[in-house]
Amino acid sequence: MRRKLGLFLYEEMDYKAAEDWLNRQAAAGWELDRIWLNVLAWFRPSGRTDLRYCVDLHRKPDEYALDMEDYYQLCADAGWEYVAQSGGMAIFASSPVARPVPLQTDRKMEERTYWKRAIRPAILGHLLLLGLLAALAALWGWLQWRGVGRAVKPSEILCSTACLLGALGVLCCVIGLLWSIPAGLLHWRRWKRAVEREEPVASSPFWSRFRGGVGWLGWLLMELCVIFQLVELFIPFLGYSGYDVAAHRPELRERPLAMAEEMGVDPNAVTYIREEPVWSLLVQGIRYHEDAREEEGYQFLSCDRYTCVSDGYASLLVRAIRWESGRSGYEAYGLLDFVPVELGLDESWSARDGSFLLLREGRTVALVGAHILDGGAPDLTGERMWNAVLERLDLE
Repeated sequence: MRRKLGLFLYEEMDYKAAEDWLNRQAAAGWELDRIWLNVLAWFRPSGRTDLRYCVDLHRKPDEYALDMEDYYQLCADAGWEYVAQSGGMAIFASSPVARPVPLQTDRKMEERTYWKRAIRPAILGHLLLLGLLAALAALWGWLQWRGVGRAVKPSEILCSTACLLGALGVLCCVIGLLWSIPAGLLHWRRWKRAVEREEPVASSPFWSRFRGGVGWLGWLLMELCVIFQLVELFIPFLGYSGYDVAAHRPELRERPLAMAEEMGVDPNAVTYIREEPVWSLLVQGIRYHEDAREEEGYQFLSCDRYTCVSDGYASLLVRAIRWESGRSGYEAYGLLDFVPVELGLDESWSARDGSFLLLREGRTVALVGAHILDGGAPDLTGERMWNAVLERLDLE
């Protein structure tokens, strides 16, 4: 049987707009089958010309509640058959060949019901949620100011799909909450005016669906944020960390990473490596680290390389890395005070006499560094070493 899927993007305050939308679908020959997750409306061909819909503000209580059977029977006696429930809206379809009467005949009672079940919960509930979000934002800001929780760095946020979706989800939710409060008051004013003038209540089909869509999109993004957060917890396990250097290092040489050879260190002196893939919808790359032991002492070599979705996003990422490495430090190397240096790329900085480089060329960002415990780290900006590093990084 041919079916159609539609988005039921309506809140309780817009239940009249929802009713109009369902009646337009019925006029086009579609009958509502069910509503899934309070948002996905499934339709099937009706084959009827007398089909009409009625949406009533009535929350579905526990299935064992005694008044529900009486409520459904009252609606059936009026010519309406129960079809589906979405939030606080009960949806009824007209019985075949019947001439249904309106479920609400007392305009004053309908007005009180509208205020009690749609407007008041929307305003109070949204104010409560906004207050909770404001309190959480204040708490996070206070923790940042006190230096607590700085393990989450800006660059890690930019490289995380979960953080991106979470930020967009919170933004959509806040916009929806802020919008719904004045919209609820305007709806209530419009209702009172329509009741006083004994006119039908008008509701904008476009703005009703748009407002409901913003709120629904916010919660969808938050749910996707949780899913991607779980996925990203397992991404580091796709890399490698250990002392089996001979088995893993040759395959890493095929990737655009600056390693011991490019930094003047004997590759045979490398005793430990660590690689961690970076994957998100906006950034892909790898974080790589080597430990080497030579006569000069222990040397620690790092190369982080990212490919971003655009030049602008790469510029944002490189600034986040520069900001955080100068405040919370980079890895275990301490603070890095990057200063601009001309290396022929779009953007480039160096720190610690050239032993650390922060680079951007087009969509590619790289952070390369060498650290020796007893001092004397190499200057990567020297012509020979810089050419080797630049060739290996394969900057776009």
